[in-house]
Amino acid sequence: MFPRLSLHSVKGQLGQRLLMKYRYPTYEEWLACLSQAERDRVLKLTEQFRVNGCAAPELWVRSEVSEDFCQFATYLLLTRIWRCEIDHSWSETPETWIKEFSRTVGQTRLPVFDDAAAALQRLQEAQVSAADLGAVARLVAYSTAFGVLNLLDEGSDRNAVGETPGWSLRETDAEGNLTGRDIGGLHESLLSIHEESVKAGS
Repeated sequence: MFPRLSLHSVKGQLGQRLLMKYRYPTYEEWLACLSQAERDRVLKLTEQFRVNGCAAPELWVRSEVSEDFCQFATYLLLTRIWRCEIDHSWSETPETWIKEFSRTVGQTRLPVFDDAAAALQRLQEAQVSAADLGAVARLVAYSTAFGVLNLLDEGSDRNAVGETPGWSLRETDAEGNLTGRDIGGLHESLLSIHEESVKAGS
């Protein structure tokens, strides 16, 4: 019968790599098996995540380094979507958009939304609070963001007829040059990234 492998019985980097074949290593074990250049990259990337508001960057960094996924770019994009398109104004300051859209009733600036503006006016007359309207608007904003990200991830219109073009989202470096990596799986991480920030703040 073979002895059970452990970090205490398997010495050195070669032994640790052998151990990782038989079970998923912890973050510390994975880090210990990297070259010095890779560890330096991990430390730099971890710090970049932290200064941009990520309280627990280890899984993001591990995926970017070991799987070559664009996790830092993904994190920056998704947190900006939450901050600017889901949370901000819709639920944090709902009075602002309620006042703005209430003024469009009967006007031609956004005629396609005249029905929504009129409905908003009726809701206010029914004394529905700004906070309640903001909570609903936030849900709609999230659903819209999720749908758009899902379409981006699909990369093409599956219902289009004939030979049609597709699309992709590409990563760039700090100077705007393409890195050669695609950004994908965005819709899968939209909710989880918010849940992580909630846990970190609790």
